[in-house]
Amino acid sequence: MQNSFTSKIRTSSVRKYLPFFLCSILVIGACSKFRVDDYNPYLYGRVKLGKDLKELQVSIVNRVPTNVPNQVAVASGVIYVPDFEQSLIKAFNSDGDLKFVIGSSKEKQDKVKTYNIKLGRIGLVTVSDGDDIYVQSRVSREDAKSDKVAENIYTKKSGEFRTEAEEAVPSVILKINDSGKLSQTIYADGVGGSIPFGYVERMEAGNNDLLFVFHRQNGAMRLSIFDEAGKLKQKVEGSDYKDSLNQGEAYTWYVDSFISHPDGEYVLGSFSFYETKSGRFKNRKILKYELKDKRITPIKEIQDPSETLYWVLNNDNFFIWETEVEEGNSIRLQVHDEDGNHVNNIRLNYPPPRGLWRETWMDTNDEIYSMKIRSGYLEIHKWK
Repeated sequence: MQNSFTSKIRTSSVRKYLPFFLCSILVIGACSKFRVDDYNPYLYGRVKLGKDLKELQVSIVNRVPTNVPNQVAVASGVIYVPDFEQSLIKAFNSDGDLKFVIGSSKEKQDKVKTYNIKLGRIGLVTVSDGDDIYVQSRVSREDAKSDKVAENIYTKKSGEFRTEAEEAVPSVILKINDSGKLSQTIYADGVGGSIPFGYVERMEAGNNDLLFVFHRQNGAMRLSIFDEAGKLKQKVEGSDYKDSLNQGEAYTWYVDSFISHPDGEYVLGSFSFYETKSGRFKNRKILKYELKDKRITPIKEIQDPSETLYWVLNNDNFFIWETEVEEGNSIRLQVHDEDGNHVNNIRLNYPPPRGLWRETWMDTNDEIYSMKIRSGYLEIHKWK
């Protein structure tokens, strides 16, 4: 009898506290989903700033280096640095030793390997996994008609900064193979085309020798996807999403960005919605556009205007960039799965002073890089 009575008490206690135990497990599980992985930078390589051909030649204005790139391309242990002053691409190893130069150098040095290719004013540079180099080469206005929409100087990523907006200089994209030979000249309508690019905001080499270019065409932003042969494979514009974005006349939407999965199977489009009358920000929506069957699926809705779509990873997760104002020296990458669920966070801790750090970018291998200028060197840091 006593054992039976004791057993009933224990069973009653278990039933009483079981809900609390299960709730605790759920809370702990939810918290683990939103943990923060702290990443810190380590020095990957650095390039000396100077006046010699074997250095990155820049202008010094009021003791400040100008015409320095915001980001560079890194592939197969080589750092490809655009030298805007000399209109050259300089390839350095991680120790800062010059391996070779692409372009028409005014200075001749017997010990410097040079691939003599005529480049215009250099813009963006990216390198594929097969070490093919893509260079945005700006041409003169006499050679091509331009898209007459003013550039937004605050979104420029070509390494040049001006205090006034100006009309975008038309450009083409030159593909240089791993032997240092010009293999393709890519226009906005592909190899063999005649329409130059106007303003180019982003250019990335994807998997399977794809090239993604986010640029303005006819006044609207577009993502153009080029295949291995340099032909225009597909293009994505805001009009492709319009049936999924229509919310009547009360709200107006704008394109933030289009970012493709590295394999080119789908594109995430980010759109900002504003109240038509007041111009007040309402929200930001991310939609998935599957290129093969042209199916559109809503993925994420963002209420904070400071949170922006940043990158699509090979495993179908994507990053939302969030600046952490309180700390000042860090940013947070919110990790979302392919269904838009917030599953993790990555914090990038920038050692102060924060003002030395320039742009942070990613490559096709999902590696994160940042750059800063310190003590006469351009430093490339990798995050782990």
